[in-house]
Amino acid sequence: MSEVRILTSDVFLLCFSLPLCFHYSDVDGWDVVCYAASTLLCASFSGSDVTFVSIKTSMTWTQAQSYCRAHHTDLASVRNMTENQKIQVILPGVYSIWGWIGLFRDSWKWSDGSTSSFSFWKNGQPDNNYETCVAADFSQSGTWEDWPCDLKRAFICYGPGEC
Repeated sequence: MSEVRILTSDVFLLCFSLPLCFHYSDVDGWDVVCYAASTLLCASFSGSDVTFVSIKTSMTWTQAQSYCRAHHTDLASVRNMTENQKIQVILPGVYSIWGWIGLFRDSWKWSDGSTSSFSFWKNGQPDNNYETCVAADFSQSGTWEDWPCDLKRAFICYGPGEC
């Protein structure tokens, strides 16, 4: 799976991998060789102490939660506008305009059990149409909308602050 990671702390990192390629000249002219190995590239920014990881594979909310718990920590919990803005840079335009986050309707709580008074609902949301899972709409500044949990979408995990 292709992943993009953002570490948020006093410094956070935007990381991605590229194929390792070399251009070289021999008797017959120029050639390019690419190896299956990848090079990790990171750039520093600033933030709080988690790594956000976007996953391009579409899954239901429950499948996404299981994947995040097995490979990272959990689906992304977005505790403030700064974190909401950070997740916006890793998903839109790359995979999907929608991405599951860890908020779900059990009196609207985060899947990792954490609490936060921050919310970023789209106007008219949540609309309470038996939709119990939340996706961020990156075509609308990352605003949140409730959706049926069985829809398949890209998603954002979080993990410890390391790239």
